[in-house]
Amino acid sequence: MNYSRYHYYFPISDGNFPNLSAAPLIRDAFFETFESVQAPYSMIMLVQLSTISTALQGAFNVSLPINKICPVSILAITIAESGERKSTVESQYMEGLKAAQKEFLIEYRSILNKYKVEKEIHDDETVRLRRRLSKEKDNERYELALNELQAHRDAEPIKPRAPKFLYEDITKEALLLGLNENLPNAFLDSDEGGVLFKSSIMRNSPVINSLWSGGELDIDRKTLESFVVSDARLTMHIMTQWSALQDFIARSKDDMRGNGFFARAIVANPFSLCGYRQVTGYEHSKTAIEKFNDRIKQSLLNVIAMEDYRNRITVTFSNEAKNVWLDIANDIEIKMGPGGMYECAKDHASKVPENIARVAALIHCFEHPGDFEISAESLWLAVELLSYFSNDFMRVFCPPPKYVLDACALSEWLKPFTASGIRYIRKNYILQFGPNCIRKKADLQAALDYLKQSNPMAEILIDKTRVIDLFFVLKPDNAQLAENLARYS
Repeated sequence: MNYSRYHYYFPISDGNFPNLSAAPLIRDAFFETFESVQAPYSMIMLVQLSTISTALQGAFNVSLPINKICPVSILAITIAESGERKSTVESQYMEGLKAAQKEFLIEYRSILNKYKVEKEIHDDETVRLRRRLSKEKDNERYELALNELQAHRDAEPIKPRAPKFLYEDITKEALLLGLNENLPNAFLDSDEGGVLFKSSIMRNSPVINSLWSGGELDIDRKTLESFVVSDARLTMHIMTQWSALQDFIARSKDDMRGNGFFARAIVANPFSLCGYRQVTGYEHSKTAIEKFNDRIKQSLLNVIAMEDYRNRITVTFSNEAKNVWLDIANDIEIKMGPGGMYECAKDHASKVPENIARVAALIHCFEHPGDFEISAESLWLAVELLSYFSNDFMRVFCPPPKYVLDACALSEWLKPFTASGIRYIRKNYILQFGPNCIRKKADLQAALDYLKQSNPMAEILIDKTRVIDLFFVLKPDNAQLAENLARYS
């Protein structure tokens, strides 16, 4: 796709999935997964992006060209029915994450055991110093003993954070406690979204919103010590069926659109590939997937080795990428105005530029370790991906009015007639044999009125019979009228 220097227009997706040549490591693993699993493109990509986000969110922030620094974590929702191989796709990348966490936890045992020994020694010394303090009668000697005890307590061994970052069905309290005591970088994932949607964490979506933004959360507890979750990161990917999503929205006490949960989400709603997949028996290569997962593991190792999780690297934009991002952001802002495509989806549109920046940072830092300036190529791939996903969001959460959908169905139904040169059709014939969605007179009339605006058709009256003329721009043809009406009566 060729782009001019300025005035880019969003969304730019033409319905085709973006070319991934700007990200060869991602691309090669992507196509290996598709060849072996034959799952929808957008589903595979969101699983990949969620995996990358999990690995990199602890190490990087991204600086937007508007002087705002934000996390690189993403919130993803894939809507696909049973049989689309959600679990199979996820397993190709989740297995790498699970294996890495298992290996890290095994190594952590020896570190934890060392801590326990040091803690026991420290506790024994604490007991000795407290006994000594209780026996001191002289004020000066008491003060010295007290200072020694305080210094000893200040030197208490700190429990090492457990390298746990994977969570599934979990409560809000358990997740926040895990972010406080374990790695402050979590991945909340479910390939059965119905289970996650019914969990207590989804009844606390403002907590997820705050973590997405990198906000601070004060956790007050009555019986246990309170704590603060600060500068933590959460990546989330919900893979769900449409019915489970609808049920969740219907049951939710919160307005999930109004509070910004869905607005933050990158949504994939792929068309089904069921019925188009063929088993070949061919053993597909997994070389690229293994290389992808090796990069993920190395990235996680780098995060675990960080001494201070607040010292994340801030990724910036190159000058060229900065101009592109600003132009895209301004175009999206214009489309939020009256008559714009995002007029009824301002919540979603307002988060798209930031999601573009986050995904651009993920792609660039994953593909180019050590390079912390986002290139125009990495940004353009992010723009095209978010454009593609934005169209899915609009299709799911902001569908066209019924008469527009009915008009599309009617147009498809009429195509064989027009292709055969048939010009006249009784309106009642369409009511009787047309698409089910327009079997009511009011629905058919609304669909016809919409189609008339852009098609050369008209509704005419022939001897009290209402007839649809599909080629109204041509001169009337009484012979064809009689033949067509006799055929389609």
